[in-house]
Amino acid sequence: MNERVHQTEVVRSWLARERRKRDLDFRDPDEMDDWELVGTLFSVAPFQAAFVWRYPVTWYRTEFEETTFRRLRVIEGPRDESWRKLSPDHTILGAARRILDSNLRGRFEDVDVDHVRRLAEQSPRTERLVCFRRGSATPYVADGNHYATASAIRLLRDGEYAPQRAYLGVRRYPSIR
Repeated sequence: MNERVHQTEVVRSWLARERRKRDLDFRDPDEMDDWELVGTLFSVAPFQAAFVWRYPVTWYRTEFEETTFRRLRVIEGPRDESWRKLSPDHTILGAARRILDSNLRGRFEDVDVDHVRRLAEQSPRTERLVCFRRGSATPYVADGNHYATASAIRLLRDGEYAPQRAYLGVRRYPSIR
């Protein structure tokens, strides 16, 4: 189920989530126009949202099947970036395995492991991950790494997969004429 959506929907949803989780002070995303939305997103999450301005992106509202979720990668970045250090194979499932196998607690770099564990104990939430993919490459999570890792912990621990809702941005390559 891939339904094409406008970037405005994705950015509004992303900003609303950032506002809830970090208690940030900016105008209601529902009252912003396209440019203000994107500008606010860049000021709130410049590293995570960089692909929005770097590449032409087509957005889809989707649900990941278990096979896709098992391959989902943590946020892109330098090799020594927190999520990439946490996950030996740079996948969400690898981060979950490391948390469980190493019995990690507290913080790992800037990843709040205790928050991931609390999320894993709750019933699955309906938040949409924000993911990005270049062509047919495996998607990575731009926003929602904590939530996705909690879902992966539940999958590893309980053997049950709850389909993950997501916005998937796919990089468009310019056509050559």
